[in-house]
Amino acid sequence: MLVLWSLLLGVLPGQAFANELLTCEAQAGTLSSPKLCFGDNEVVINATPQEDAVIPDGFQTIYVLTSGDGLVIEGVNATPTFTVPVEGIFTIHTLVYDPNTLDLGIVVPGETTGFDVNGLLEQGGGAICAALDVAGARFEFTNCNELLCEARSGTLAANDVCLEGGNATLIADVTEDPVIPTGYELIYVLTSGDELVIQGVNATPEFDVDTEGKFTIHTLVYDPNTLDLGIVVPGQTTGFDVNGLLVQGGGDICAALDVAGASFDVAECPCDADAGTLRTFIQECLDADGAKIRAFPDIRPTEPEGFETIYVLTSGDGLVIENVNNVPSFVVEQTGLYTIHTLVYDPNTLDLGIVVPGQTTGFDVNGLLKQGGGDICGSLDVAGAAFEVVECPCEATAGTLIPSAEACIDGGDATLSAEVDESPVIPEGFNLLYVLTTGDGLVIQNVSESPEFTVDAQGVYTIHTLVYDPSTLDLSIVVPGVTTGFDVNGLLEQGGGDICGALDVAGAPFDIESCACEASAGTLHPSNDPCLLSGNAVLKASENEAPHVPAGFEVLYVLTSGEGLVIEAVSNEPEFTVDHTGRFTIHTLVYDPATLDLGIVVPGQTTGFDVNGLLEQGGGAICAALDVAGAQFHIEACHSPRVSTIFPNPSSAAIEVNLAERFWGKSIQLDVMSSNSRSIIQQQVEQSPERVQVDVSELAPGIYLLYTTHNGKRTFIGRFVKANP
Repeated sequence: MLVLWSLLLGVLPGQAFANELLTCEAQAGTLSSPKLCFGDNEVVINATPQEDAVIPDGFQTIYVLTSGDGLVIEGVNATPTFTVPVEGIFTIHTLVYDPNTLDLGIVVPGETTGFDVNGLLEQGGGAICAALDVAGARFEFTNCNELLCEARSGTLAANDVCLEGGNATLIADVTEDPVIPTGYELIYVLTSGDELVIQGVNATPEFDVDTEGKFTIHTLVYDPNTLDLGIVVPGQTTGFDVNGLLVQGGGDICAALDVAGASFDVAECPCDADAGTLRTFIQECLDADGAKIRAFPDIRPTEPEGFETIYVLTSGDGLVIENVNNVPSFVVEQTGLYTIHTLVYDPNTLDLGIVVPGQTTGFDVNGLLKQGGGDICGSLDVAGAAFEVVECPCEATAGTLIPSAEACIDGGDATLSAEVDESPVIPEGFNLLYVLTTGDGLVIQNVSESPEFTVDAQGVYTIHTLVYDPSTLDLSIVVPGVTTGFDVNGLLEQGGGDICGALDVAGAPFDIESCACEASAGTLHPSNDPCLLSGNAVLKASENEAPHVPAGFEVLYVLTSGEGLVIEAVSNEPEFTVDHTGRFTIHTLVYDPATLDLGIVVPGQTTGFDVNGLLEQGGGAICAALDVAGAQFHIEACHSPRVSTIFPNPSSAAIEVNLAERFWGKSIQLDVMSSNSRSIIQQQVEQSPERVQVDVSELAPGIYLLYTTHNGKRTFIGRFVKANP
């Protein structure tokens, strides 16, 4: 019984690696079949031998009829001619055999398959010398009318489009060329809605629409002598009405309509432009050189691709446009109310040549934009940042500062340093001081005679220049941590007070965070495939990606066990010896001994997750890097069974390989080879799961061998049969 099942499965005891030594000379040859269509209940099918069979002395030839993709045997004949129903899939095969070695009495029509018979033959892994043309001549039946009509509409694909300025142009791309028989014509049809109501036709797949909704462009290949398009009433007739007249839709006219077509969902183009908001940052009083006003983005603008951002200066409550600039900074020469606005616009759609300074207003421009009721995509911050400019009797100016360099918290503190961008004006009797503030509220933290401060916490800081007269501004009113730069500025004439002095409110801003951790553990992969022999197994890992080790840091390798990554040992090299089976992982640890005390690790208790939780990468505060995934090993006793299986077998599309546990998590290569050991498919699998799929749909029908290769070692998995699709 075991031998019989082995025969049926195509594998005989002792035959696992002997296929290359077979000497059977029988060859079934090949058959060809015509294309058939049906009109009656039964049909006679004939195949034509291609005269390439080899029939040794004493052998006979018969023809076998099978049905379906499973090749269920329905009958045999001395000639390749059979009567079959006009429904289904049938195949005629040639069988060359020796009646003394192959007993056809084992065949049960309607049950036994061609694969069963092939499994008995040497070509299918069995022991009998014979030949079966497994592919055979295949017959699939099709409606005759469909075959006789050669017109094909091909296919189209849609492009993204939206309604802008009241119009949208729909253009479809041809993805499969139509077939246009002699005397036929090609047109494109535009329909609307799911009902495919016909709206128009064109010689090219391009149409203009002026409303939102669903539209579809279809290809129509037709003969004007048989299909009268005069029956189409735009806005009433549908694509389904036309399709119903055609053979493909159940009618009797030979033509082709791509019913699915290229579908467009047309909606108004969204306007992504956003001007954001501004707030007042610098407001100077008016002197002989004018008054400088400057705004700062409170909410930064959103500038779509192809758009530009400019800043607009307006005067008065009527927002009369006075000037534009690339930065939110202007110099005005008269007192009064001014506003700086952000304008995000597309130069291709908004022509700023329409602006007449002193006449055109911000309200006029806003009325052209979608946000103001117009149809142009753009954004104007109508409220803007407002300034009340007054005469400036005070000559003191704070100048401006810029950060000297970027800074971050390293070792508990950071040094902030600013440099002069615009020099201050210090009238006689005035002093110069630098002020450090925090947050957007500019809470004063410290003062210094130089623009340099040390901070020990993350946050937003600003260094400001203060030019003041000690006889008029008493700095004892400043309470560090309470008083703000805005409080001080409010006392000064520049901020609306009555004291002559100057504070650089904008200052040099710093956004201080902890310095980024540059340590990186890299990645490892197993460099051997060990098993437990004489009570020990040596685990070795190699670098897949090298670690990055900052100055002062060290590299250590950590061995953990189980899913919980319990730490078992550490080493200066990625090599460990274990004395029991199970899952083990080798990890890379890059750390600074000054910040990470490994004395906290208790082998057998502390886990890799515990250590990772202390690191920045795991949500902690310590700069270090642990390769948590590591190089994984599944250790078994060397005599443990390691069996991999293939399913389904036979298969026409894909096979699933159930890998032995020793391959799990490893980098392997799957090799599909022909029966003559020619490599057909090579598939790399990184960190292999338990099951791996291999696409065999492109293989020719036949028998193939499957191997795995890991660390240079090739292992035979088994045979499988690629069936007809």
